[in-house]
Amino acid sequence: MQQRHLPKTHIMKKIALSILLISLTISGFSQSQRLVLLEHFTQASCGPCAGVNPGLHTLLVANPTKLTSIMYHTSWPGYDPMYNHNTVDAAARTSYYGVTSVPNSVLDGNYYNGHPSGWNINTVNLRYAVPSPLNITLNQQLSAGNDTLFVTMLIEATADVTGPISAYMAVIEKHIHFNTAPGSNGEKDFYNVMKKLLPTKTGISLPTPMSTGDYVILQSYWVLANVYTISELSVIGFVQNPTTKEVHQSANLSLTPLTAIHDNDVELTSFTNMIDKYCETAFSPKIAIRNNGNSPLTSLDIKYRVNDGELMSYSWTGNLPFLGKTEIELPEVTYDLLAANTLTVYADQVNQGDDEYFKNDTLVHSFLPALQASRNVQVKIRTDNSPEEVTWEIVSSTGEIVFAGGPYPEAGVVYTEESVLPYDDCYEFRVYDTGGNGLCCGNGTGFYSLKSGSTTIAQGTQFGDLVFAQFDVVSVGLENNPLATGFKVYPNPATGQIFIEYAANLNNTVKISVSNQMGQVVYLTDAIARDNGNQILELNTSNWNPGIYMVRFENGNEVISRKVTIVK
Repeated sequence: MQQRHLPKTHIMKKIALSILLISLTISGFSQSQRLVLLEHFTQASCGPCAGVNPGLHTLLVANPTKLTSIMYHTSWPGYDPMYNHNTVDAAARTSYYGVTSVPNSVLDGNYYNGHPSGWNINTVNLRYAVPSPLNITLNQQLSAGNDTLFVTMLIEATADVTGPISAYMAVIEKHIHFNTAPGSNGEKDFYNVMKKLLPTKTGISLPTPMSTGDYVILQSYWVLANVYTISELSVIGFVQNPTTKEVHQSANLSLTPLTAIHDNDVELTSFTNMIDKYCETAFSPKIAIRNNGNSPLTSLDIKYRVNDGELMSYSWTGNLPFLGKTEIELPEVTYDLLAANTLTVYADQVNQGDDEYFKNDTLVHSFLPALQASRNVQVKIRTDNSPEEVTWEIVSSTGEIVFAGGPYPEAGVVYTEESVLPYDDCYEFRVYDTGGNGLCCGNGTGFYSLKSGSTTIAQGTQFGDLVFAQFDVVSVGLENNPLATGFKVYPNPATGQIFIEYAANLNNTVKISVSNQMGQVVYLTDAIARDNGNQILELNTSNWNPGIYMVRFENGNEVISRKVTIVK
């Protein structure tokens, strides 16, 4: 990470605060009491599980301050609806620990892994006696509509932690009772059944090393699915080394609301509009912030710069409570584009004073010069199940829309559209989805791509309501050199007539339309190609107004567009 360049007065304040934190660390921190985590693998059609699970439940109830648990249901040996409700997360943990038979118990990740007969309360006591380097506090909140569970986890280091660490928030259903056994082993009562791993099945990586006094706050949510009794929902949190599998600490849900560690503490959580490649030499960064302090956040002074350029300042005012969030758009910053570039943004003053925890008040974004391309571009869109939600455009540096497409009529179809861009420039390619879920993943499998010759400028599937990329056109000339064969428009520019040449497949429905810059259709034809081979359509353009026209060619599921300029 490139060091940010701070004013001397700011450096001295940071050093003084660091000395104070070190002093507090020496006098005020010690390692934490461990809560041992049992991850138990079971199944509703596993005969031996029915004999083991009641004893485990009795042990857990008798030792709530020493031991907590998450129960994963596997896919074998028979039917189990609780496995079917979340196959992905259950299978991930089963595979992670190499579990091949049930019942199987795992204590604190790598302390014990095997048949439940191989451990007892004495095993737990030995592990319980080993101090933990972390404190974890968990809160949950159900939405007003009882359809979404929001989870917040505060992790604080009470001793130094090295190596990779990942945090998990496991949503469980504490007790599920069936009037009739759901599987073949006769069990009707199941406890601490895993419903969802947040934020993902592999958790979330935490910044390491964590020094004494470091902390992170994680927030995630789950849209409820396959819950038997909402009031039985709870959360187990744990932090684990993904390599050694050691669980450093676990925690049960706390009924006491979270309180901040510091009074004045803002976290710059992310950039919300930055990309990895630029050709524009000015932009307005947007940052997301969260108030991690007990005191309401009412003012924030932000400093930012690109590379070693001018240090910019911006003052924000508002009123954010503890864990309140907002997005801030910073004034435009101009810069010299280098072979490698760094944008650094940091909080300078919080509530007109120093940020009391400065390890989370800086964001750094590295970016490169945009790819160079010719004027010939090809856009491909494979629509998802909501093709009417997808549009795209290519915009010049002056804001002119020079090429655009969508929305589309059919789902699951690949639309190919091509154009020759009008001039050399820095262009921005934008893909929009009004549904806010991109072109995947729960709404069919689509994709977008932008190419220029053999150069792929942008491609992908997953985004929210907008994804964009910049590219630098440095080609010369206006030659219409199509990227795909079989469809040509010439001459370009044209005066009194244009020729549209295309290759038709036997019995394919061919549609050709021409639109002006206002989107008005000036020519439209539907035709059935009777013969294979090239077809040529001649259009009289003598009565058309001068300007740029879009020629659209549909050949079955193939859609290609090209621009042609009419001059007088």
